[in-house]
Amino acid sequence: MPFLYHLLALYFILISPLTSSNSDLSVWCFSYDAYLDAQLIPQLRPVYQLAYILKFGEPPPLLPSDQHHLPSATSLQS
Repeated sequence: MPFLYHLLALYFILISPLTSSNSDLSVWCFSYDAYLDAQLIPQLRPVYQLAYILKFGEPPPLLPSDQHHLPSATSLQS
């Protein structure tokens, strides 16, 4: 698994001025001098999801904005 983390780090270094923390998966942008929410930025989300799966062995939890795409309990009863 360290090799895959290394590949993710190379992606951030070569593709953009971003870096990611292995401890909490936070993403820092050197251009903006700020943290980015990798779950909300469409271009970062697949990389974040892969890093999350590699670290925790399961997909990240759904964001509240994702949950409106799931059927509700009341819609399943009708």
